[in-house]
Amino acid sequence: MDDLARRTKLAEKLADVSAKVIKQYFRQPRIQTETKEGEISAIVTIADREAENAMVEIILKEAPGDGIIREEGENIPSENGFYWVLDPIDGTSSFVKGLPIFGTLIGLVDLENNQPLIGIINQPILQERWLGVKGKPTLLNNCPIVNPYAQDTERNLAQACLTSTTPLMFVTDRQKAISTKLQQVCQRTAFGGDCYNYAALASGWSSMPMVVLDSDMKYYDFCALIPIVEGVGGVITDWSGERLTSQASEVLAASNRSLWEETVKIINSVPPSPLASK
Repeated sequence: MDDLARRTKLAEKLADVSAKVIKQYFRQPRIQTETKEGEISAIVTIADREAENAMVEIILKEAPGDGIIREEGENIPSENGFYWVLDPIDGTSSFVKGLPIFGTLIGLVDLENNQPLIGIINQPILQERWLGVKGKPTLLNNCPIVNPYAQDTERNLAQACLTSTTPLMFVTDRQKAISTKLQQVCQRTAFGGDCYNYAALASGWSSMPMVVLDSDMKYYDFCALIPIVEGVGGVITDWSGERLTSQASEVLAASNRSLWEETVKIINSVPPSPLASK
């Protein structure tokens, strides 16, 4: 078994153990929650913390040289350049409302070379698991999935659905202007979804091609998504069209390169410092 295959099995094990923890707390009243200061919609629960700790414990035991970038606890430096990037519950606002449209994000990255190698979105309640491995087709519950819009050049941006987790994530004047301009171009706009937007894009579930526009993101919010989206022929970058790095905070994904290019062109048409709206 090669190193990537071994780590893929470890990633699946992390998804299994975090799922057991999360299921215990889902739709349970009065579970312990708090809100992180200075962040938008940043709810954290006891389920987040316990699921993350369970994954970290396994990594420390089975891959002690690997580093860990995590949402809730202290990061752990790597001895070999590999980092696990963990978000135990992406979409905690949905989790606390009892809505099964959240996911555990598990990524593995060669950070020095900025190469995301493995990505998992695990939805423990619906028992849906997306697995992306660099250079391989994305799987949903171990079956290859087909993005029906990957080669679709007939539908333009006006015929696409624009999705974002929340309008509150667009903070600067330029971010607001870009979001507004794309909403005016796209046929449909939908808010909510967190990582599930990217899962839907990869799976081709929507009745039209998708563009996902998010900001105020941390590395653990998107690292795992990169192999999943790229593994179905989608495109995922920062807003300028450059490859995502661990320092990025603005994320753009599209069902195909044609839509992505059209979206980047519109983003670039918005001046760096637009005049404040009157």
